[in-house]
Amino acid sequence: MTRKAIAVLLMAVLGLTGLTACSSQTASEEVAAADNAGEESDAQETEEAADTGKTEILLWHVMSGDRLEQLEVIVDGFNASQDQYEVVAEAQGEYDEANAKFLNMAGGEGSPAIMQIGDQHIQAMYDSGLVENISDMMEKYQYDSSQLLAQAVDFYTVEGSLYAMPFNCSSPVVYYNVEALKNAGLDTPPDTFEGIIEAASAIAEANEGMKAFSITSWGYLLDQLLTNSGYPIVNNDNGRSARATEAAYQEGLLRFYQFIQDLIEADGFENYGESDDDINAGFNNGDIAMFITTSAWATSIMDSAPFEVGIAGIPHFADCEPQGVYAGGGAFVMSKDLPEDVQAGAFEFLAYAASSEVQAVWAANTGYYPVNQGAYETETMKTLYEEQPMMKIAADQLLNGQQNSITAGPLVTTLVQIRDDMMAGAELVFNGGDPQEAVNMAVESTNQQLEMANAQ
Repeated sequence: MTRKAIAVLLMAVLGLTGLTACSSQTASEEVAAADNAGEESDAQETEEAADTGKTEILLWHVMSGDRLEQLEVIVDGFNASQDQYEVVAEAQGEYDEANAKFLNMAGGEGSPAIMQIGDQHIQAMYDSGLVENISDMMEKYQYDSSQLLAQAVDFYTVEGSLYAMPFNCSSPVVYYNVEALKNAGLDTPPDTFEGIIEAASAIAEANEGMKAFSITSWGYLLDQLLTNSGYPIVNNDNGRSARATEAAYQEGLLRFYQFIQDLIEADGFENYGESDDDINAGFNNGDIAMFITTSAWATSIMDSAPFEVGIAGIPHFADCEPQGVYAGGGAFVMSKDLPEDVQAGAFEFLAYAASSEVQAVWAANTGYYPVNQGAYETETMKTLYEEQPMMKIAADQLLNGQQNSITAGPLVTTLVQIRDDMMAGAELVFNGGDPQEAVNMAVESTNQQLEMANAQ
């Protein structure tokens, strides 16, 4: 079954059967086009909601490109499934931009009923007091939370309660040029960092000097790599037993920076800085054999490459047992103190968006993995995994991983800053800097920001 066929199936299933409640980044031109189109459709949808007499539910989101199209399918399916509510979706830029705008509005006029947040914002949302306790909403509207993946619930849980409904979960994966690795005698990428270094010369010799590996300096990728090797990001059990007060990533980050330095010396690394567009272009041009980025871009990466693309789990250090990953990506929060009818409609949409068939088709057409356990038993997912088993890799990293404070993910207000610190250190090493100096710089900034945040 093709992705186009799956999309058509979703519209049929969602529009006709009426599922109900109780059940990142692209190229700049693409983003701009999506935003312009979104502004026109947003105004039209708002007017249509008023005309129908339905209760309007304002949803702020950060999707663009292919993922925006799939979100619109979900919104349209929900609106067609019942005659009481009309969700109006409005794009708000990227995660950090949208988060700042939501917090600055502080629940004032024009604030959304539903807000899509990045994983890095859950602590800040909780601290703001602007969002509902989702566990309370589940109890109020008789929602069975056991249908959700426990790992996703763990990540968005603060002080024993869920404060966001998981929606678009992803994890980093390795994308690789199947032919290039076969030329070097490899069926799949090495599963350790040390193995990547060892394979660099064979890959270059078999593929006219092709570099073995690359990764952007995106901090989200770095903290997930450390998670998989069993390293926490902050102290106090990754911020889960008490508020984090200092960095705990020093050892793991030093080892990763040292890996990059060793790979550079082996002439097996290509530096693309923080540019996702450049690393994708380098991969498609045959300059690199493997790179790491989010599974959320799986469909677009596979569709754009002029060769067969494979997907594999992220590597770990050889002396570390792989732990798996945390449920990164994004989720929906609900604004607090909504009118009763708006609150009811908002939660009904959250339940719908997290339902098994909706999640199955969302995952099949994007690269995110389903947050609903039942989705994995749908014909949609079974067909996808049978025809494209590599699409299961991202979910397997989560589902087969350990459940502990490390894989629950870092819970910390300054996670955005921490990722920036890791990114700055990585860029220093990418350009020939000393790994230890890069770690020292990152840790100093992280601890300063944590001290200031905790003093407020």
